[in-house]
Amino acid sequence: SKVSPKDLLNIEAFSLKRVLDFEPNFLADDQEHQHDQSVSSVSCRVKGNVNLEMLNNWIGRLIQEEGANLYRYKGVLAVKGMKEKFVFQGVGMLFDGAFAAGQYWIETEDARENVFVFIGKNLKGDWLKDCFKACLVTNSLRFKVGDKIQAYVGTWEDGIVKSLWDGGNAYRIELQDREKTNVWAPIDVDAYIRAAN
Repeated sequence: SKVSPKDLLNIEAFSLKRVLDFEPNFLADDQEHQHDQSVSSVSCRVKGNVNLEMLNNWIGRLIQEEGANLYRYKGVLAVKGMKEKFVFQGVGMLFDGAFAAGQYWIETEDARENVFVFIGKNLKGDWLKDCFKACLVTNSLRFKVGDKIQAYVGTWEDGIVKSLWDGGNAYRIELQDREKTNVWAPIDVDAYIRAAN
């Protein structure tokens, strides 16, 4: 059977005649237009690298608590320990973010710049910027490669730090079990990693 491409693509779905039948003053020049003053945008450029776990926690909470007010958001972020750019975008409570394959930072880690923009209703610009800045890696890590530590994997297990900032995680740890299992501590806090006894 033959189907018109116009029908498939829904071309000419907008009909000015139908709109004018429904709202005769649609094209009138003397109409008052009212814009919602509570709708705004917040954009930010911040140098540094983010901790992926902190970022994921913040974005998840932001979407859950403010999703109805977030109309559109997107950004390009530098994640500590990753060469690829992290690109995200979303509408309302729908979020998509991933490392962009083949999109590498040419800048050194200390020169990378994060850029994001949020468009929505009743946005708290300073609060959004402060929350994002709290995801930045600012301190040096407590442990060095080769340090003997304990890692929490449901129970505290002895391990050795094998690398720093591995895959966006603060530490990669080799447990001192028979299999030499590798685990990751996403952030440098005692809930994940602590000094050996």
